[in-house]
Amino acid sequence: MKRKLMAALSATLVAAMFAACSGNPAATDAPTNPPADNPVATTDNTVTPTEDTSADDTPVGGGTIVWGGWSGEEEGSKAIFQEMRDGFAAETGTTVDWVGWPWADVAQQLLIRTQGGEQLDLAQVDISIFATLSGAGILADLNDVIGADYLSANFDASSLAVGNRDGKQLAMPWSMASITMVYNPEILKAAGWDEPPTTIADFEQCLADVQEYNADIIPYAVSTKDATAAGDLAPWLWTFGASLFNEDGSVAVDSENAVKCLDWYKSLLDKNYVRMDVGRFEARQMFAQGLVAFYDDAVVAKGTAVSNGVDPALVSDVCSAMPRPVLSAGDQPQSVMWGHMLVAFESSENKAAAGEFAKYLVSDAVAPKYFENNGMPPTLKSIVSSPEVQNDSFAKGFLKATETARLEETALMASGAAVKTVMTEELQAVLLGEKTSQQAASDAAARIASEL
Repeated sequence: MKRKLMAALSATLVAAMFAACSGNPAATDAPTNPPADNPVATTDNTVTPTEDTSADDTPVGGGTIVWGGWSGEEEGSKAIFQEMRDGFAAETGTTVDWVGWPWADVAQQLLIRTQGGEQLDLAQVDISIFATLSGAGILADLNDVIGADYLSANFDASSLAVGNRDGKQLAMPWSMASITMVYNPEILKAAGWDEPPTTIADFEQCLADVQEYNADIIPYAVSTKDATAAGDLAPWLWTFGASLFNEDGSVAVDSENAVKCLDWYKSLLDKNYVRMDVGRFEARQMFAQGLVAFYDDAVVAKGTAVSNGVDPALVSDVCSAMPRPVLSAGDQPQSVMWGHMLVAFESSENKAAAGEFAKYLVSDAVAPKYFENNGMPPTLKSIVSSPEVQNDSFAKGFLKATETARLEETALMASGAAVKTVMTEELQAVLLGEKTSQQAASDAAARIASEL
């Protein structure tokens, strides 16, 4: 049942992205049947509102709300996050204080802050963080805070379904796409490649050519530390025909295909195409400085490039997205579905103001600028169908990759963080030569089974 729910939610996210991009919220590629665990999704692809569809009508204006997350800590996003806060304060008189942490710490810190009684009104979450928080009973129902009528009128029903639990709208979509491979077209061209590689064989040849062109450039800055290492490994496992779990939820990582994938990783390190002690943050910064040819990232890659002096209009010259290379021609490129949502907290004494700020962040006045500066695909129906989004060259690679994106296998698991830790540690053991790929796969399977 767990695996089926993941698959259903993954399909839901993709449908949301492309129904919105088509300007038709009832596009035919939306799921015919809703996830069984989402009782408010209906077969006509709408969300049935709760009895009280009105938002909290407490007056908004003055005071301070606290907004938490991680993107506001990143160099590429600091300026736009400050601008969002300043703009809302100027418009409403309500000050927005930001509290932020590295992505890997956000779920834990949000829980600690709410349990400790510290003020927290709104937060930025991704799908995995939301899975943790939604089971903790600390999130407010946005049907009450913002209003079910507003939500259903402005967002595609399938994207709302991702943040719906037992009839409560616990999260509002902010930006959705997928994590895929990002590359530097200028480096590839200098190495003799006018187009990015499409198969793994060509990818390896391209990495070799980049290394020969400039030994100071890391050909592929795949993550090899922290939770992002497990995140980067997931779509490569799928590419090789492996997975962490079977459809029935049993552990599947101890497989011949998983071993082949781990062997391949080790071969890349042995050839110096990848490096140890690289996480998403390091890869992002080095890529923005022109020191990396390929790495895996979400659309925030654009913001980092801009913060390093790249003209937003010229980002695609040095930072473009591509489908992940496949094992054999004709295979389906793999990527991990990714998205940011906004949540409010039951403990907040400022829910009305938090709701207004959430609406401000996704609004026509703010979201297009966030998209322009950081490449964050908006979710408001009126914006995603606009020519500015539809014709954006940087977004095209992410939109293409999202067509076949999948929800990361641990995203909805209470033990997801523990499973990622296992996969990161076993991958590192292979890369460091401490274990064979077969031994690491077997050990990973046993350790994961003990976490379920």
